[in-house]
Amino acid sequence: MKNLKTTCLLIFALLVPVFAFSQIHEAKALPGIYRTQANHQGKVVKLDYQAHRYDSDTLIIKHCYVYLPWGYDDHPEQKYDILYFMHGGGSTAEKFLGGLDSISINRNNLDHMIEEGRIPATIVVTPSFYRNDYREDPLPEAGKCVEIFPRELVEELIPAVEGKFRTFAKSTSKADIMESRDHRAFAGFSMGGVTTWWVFAKAKDYIKYFAPLSGDSWCVQQMGGKNAPEETAKKLAEYAAKGNQDFIVYSLTGSEDSAVNQLTPQIEAMKKQSIFRFGNDFTKDNLFFSVFPGGLHDSAIYAAYYLYNALPAFFK
Repeated sequence: MKNLKTTCLLIFALLVPVFAFSQIHEAKALPGIYRTQANHQGKVVKLDYQAHRYDSDTLIIKHCYVYLPWGYDDHPEQKYDILYFMHGGGSTAEKFLGGLDSISINRNNLDHMIEEGRIPATIVVTPSFYRNDYREDPLPEAGKCVEIFPRELVEELIPAVEGKFRTFAKSTSKADIMESRDHRAFAGFSMGGVTTWWVFAKAKDYIKYFAPLSGDSWCVQQMGGKNAPEETAKKLAEYAAKGNQDFIVYSLTGSEDSAVNQLTPQIEAMKKQSIFRFGNDFTKDNLFFSVFPGGLHDSAIYAAYYLYNALPAFFK
């Protein structure tokens, strides 16, 4: 019976074209055609970069995967917005895009959104929060890994990626990365969502747009969105008040996702903090939250659904 219920919810989510989110504004489900290959397809390349472990300050080599939109090689004068997307616990850098040898629903989604003009041509980078890409750290250490990741992001990953590919950063200096923050977004699913809240807390001066998907903030304690929502919201407000206060946070999850019980109390508490303007107007509000009917804790499918709705609100 449980498997039947799960199957029915999944079929419902895949077939119905439009849903009303339970919070503020109506959002669209992923069109069926977006699950197939687009006429104009981007490509994925692998990039190795040097990073510190930070726990021991040992240098290691990590890698990420980089999605380059269709036409990237044909327009050497064009600059591109960029999204960094973090995987969930137990996953890897390659799974979101399918690696070099396969095409995932997320990659098809990006191709179609760009092809139809739903979003501008955008570079997408998928790193790992683990201290190397072979997951030498056991999953229980993931909470510490995501907390320290923002330092690697700012000091090593962004310079490595944006020193090689054409973004709006004039150089890889911190000043130029900060100056180009309006063209940079960070998102993630599950532990990647937890990472996204940490990046918001620690690297907001370098990134304007955030999409924490099916993951709450652990800036006070693990599962802080559920177990300490008021304290978590207050701490996030303190982070938000530091540095650049021009940002957009669009968080999404599913009604059948365990994260809904973690994110909902946190968002409700964040609404009480004056620095967060909760609503549905992307020209003046800065905090958005939607719960997708039937959505499961499954990044292989629902990350694409959530990004389909979140990314068009970015890079305005």
